[in-house]
Amino acid sequence: MALGWYATAIAAVLVGRAGIPVAPDRDCAAVFSCMTPGQEVILLMIIAGPVLAALLIITLPVTALLARWVSSSIVTGTLAALGSVVAAAAIGMLWHGGR
Repeated sequence: MALGWYATAIAAVLVGRAGIPVAPDRDCAAVFSCMTPGQEVILLMIIAGPVLAALLIITLPVTALLARWVSSSIVTGTLAALGSVVAAAAIGMLWHGGR
């Protein structure tokens, strides 16, 4: 269930990005300003890949802990996904604050 939430979030970003119209007169002097949709997806995978891997690593122990107390697998997966996002955000804020 948690993996389904991650896939839903990724699909929502891709669909939302695909619906944004391209300006007819773009200035391609800036870095990453004139990328094709395929290049944007590759860049997204490079940037979001480690974040998704960290979320999945955090999700496993959170799911194991929640499965003991919650009988519904849907609720367990949803809470595990939410908990791992909160934990990853907290870790990111601590890491960014320490720099």
